[in-house]
Amino acid sequence: MKRILFSILSFSLAVTATAQLKIDNAIFFIQPGATVTVQGDVTSNVDIQGTGLLLLKGSALQNVDMGGFTIPNLELDNAANATLLNTNTRIGTSMVLTTGKFQTGNLNLTLSPTANITGASAAKFIWTNGTGQLKKELTGNIAAYELPVGENTNYRPAYLTTAGSSFASANFGVRVLGTPDPAKPPMTASHLNTAWPITRTGITGGTVTLEGQYIDPTDVTGTEANVVGYFNNGTDWSSVAEGHNAGTNRVSAPITANAGSLSGINKFLTLGSRAFLQGAYDAPTGLMFDNLRTLPFGSSASTANFPSTDPYRVAPYNTAFTHVSNTGVETITSSTVVTAQAIAAENIVDWVFLELRNLNASPGNVILQTRSALIQRDGDIVDVDGVSPVTFNNLPDGNYIVAVRHRNHLGLSTDQVNFPKAVNETKSTAFTTNVIDARTATEPQLFGTAAAYTTAAHPVLGTVNLLWGGNANFNLQTRFTSLNNDRDHILVNTLGNLPLSFINNVYHSADVNLNKVVRFSSLNNDRDLLLITALGNAPLTFRTQTLPN
Repeated sequence: MKRILFSILSFSLAVTATAQLKIDNAIFFIQPGATVTVQGDVTSNVDIQGTGLLLLKGSALQNVDMGGFTIPNLELDNAANATLLNTNTRIGTSMVLTTGKFQTGNLNLTLSPTANITGASAAKFIWTNGTGQLKKELTGNIAAYELPVGENTNYRPAYLTTAGSSFASANFGVRVLGTPDPAKPPMTASHLNTAWPITRTGITGGTVTLEGQYIDPTDVTGTEANVVGYFNNGTDWSSVAEGHNAGTNRVSAPITANAGSLSGINKFLTLGSRAFLQGAYDAPTGLMFDNLRTLPFGSSASTANFPSTDPYRVAPYNTAFTHVSNTGVETITSSTVVTAQAIAAENIVDWVFLELRNLNASPGNVILQTRSALIQRDGDIVDVDGVSPVTFNNLPDGNYIVAVRHRNHLGLSTDQVNFPKAVNETKSTAFTTNVIDARTATEPQLFGTAAAYTTAAHPVLGTVNLLWGGNANFNLQTRFTSLNNDRDHILVNTLGNLPLSFINNVYHSADVNLNKVVRFSSLNNDRDLLLITALGNAPLTFRTQTLPN
């Protein structure tokens, strides 16, 4: 095919295209010092040649469809903005932002190794208004290289530094969100309302660090001073101590994977704990029953609902459960969290109450922070999204005592003397790190003699360990007779001393077998769970919760 040469000469010639500029298999050469001004769209299936300038100066949104090819020098001077259309575009030497924003949509704007963008400000930037990125090709290490990205009216540039790295067909891409990082733990106390998703290709060795600049105070939820820069690789989080500069409104973190996101979150610890509740445990399946979740999903103030928010903050449970250093009310993120899951073992059973205690206290009676969370049929204790391990805010990595409690079961904790638990910020949705597994009868980490957490050994079925059930009046002691016993709470206080009566479809502490029915007689009644299962059919026996104190 014969190619046509268009040459714009170099004697300060300015050419204006009032409509579109379309280059179809032609050599389009802009001489040094020359400017081609386009007021319409730009379409090309070849590189534009020369060192002159292509100026976008329309009065309506201008589309740029370069077929992945290169514009050597581009200037945007259009208050109505310009956008990529259909294909990616590459900048060879320079891009100047004079007026307006350049939108990427779901496409990529790529800068060559020698290219730079100048003129960016709060009103002029690369608007990553889709999944597309601003990419920088790399052939050598760079320091604090500005990638002037933003979204909507918000300028949130990123700054890339590489040190000691090697490059092979390398590039680094970034975009910016106008919302918190979707992977953010659901119950952080402080965070940024923005994040910078990234990709990197062909970069090996050394260190790669990204800084993201946020808008203060618009982008800050909670306490700015508590925000730390975090990188999430899709599974785990990592940070460094110097990852936040409040003076420049920037967060930073090492980029340790080829995909992920930079965000700002308060320092947090992650705990992947597991336990079994005796009242709900089903020995044949090795799982717990999940009857409670089939109640209507709603307010924790009503016993007719499965609570959508933390039940331990409201009557009647708030008399026995007191939150420490946790003012954010745990709220289930969606009603689908308590519906039947694709894997039945991951169905939600109930709410539980976690305590993180000071290892150095004597002997562990100082509760540093509490969290309410959800427990699944297989014993995994997850956050309010029904998936993530539970996080604790603004505490340093270290060794802690962990206690697991429940509204009508007796709590347990790790052994603070022999088996303190190391807890750090790693977040693994696979529950492979920071795991406290209280389901195993031979688990040596649990507090007390013979791995006991009460005045007697754990209730054990084969090799399975359980929390004692039957504590209907949640007074930290399970008993059938004497003062303040659980029998009376079920029969007298709840059923009006009518042993044949029952209350159906209820979220109630007297429902000690967690089947959403309070019943004293007939099949599946709560009396038998209390007397026979929990107390071994010995009515004078009692169990007492014993946690470090």
